[in-house]
Amino acid sequence: MCLLDNREVRKGWQPLKDSVAALFNKHGAQVLSARRWDERRLAYPIKGQQRATFMLAYLKADTQALSAIRRDLQFSDTVLRSQILNCEEVPPSAYEPEAEFDINAIPVDDSPMASSNVVPAEEIAEDVAVADIAPMDDPVKEDGQ
Repeated sequence: MCLLDNREVRKGWQPLKDSVAALFNKHGAQVLSARRWDERRLAYPIKGQQRATFMLAYLKADTQALSAIRRDLQFSDTVLRSQILNCEEVPPSAYEPEAEFDINAIPVDDSPMASSNVVPAEEIAEDVAVADIAPMDDPVKEDGQ
């Protein structure tokens, strides 16, 4: 599973998918299926992005090549995150034709300040004084007593 940068997805899904598949092929992996899984809002920002497109790929690779594949995925500008797991059997649905989608329908990335749990500095209470913070009455001595 790869989380792909939506800015790159908007430039073109097929070229992006082909470039990620080429990364797998570069290390001798055979891509059995690669398809768009979904586009979602992320739980937390990754590389400044609030949204990502998920690509689910099934591949056959030598276990010796996995560390090189992980490294290349980590350093890729288009891949925000990736997860490689062992799969005993590829589900039949992985071989079904990929559904068409409109890349222009992907929502524009939310700005970090648009989040509802960010409180602007002007709204923070100004009545919190330094006196409200309790001082330490008995500091710990150097010998731990």
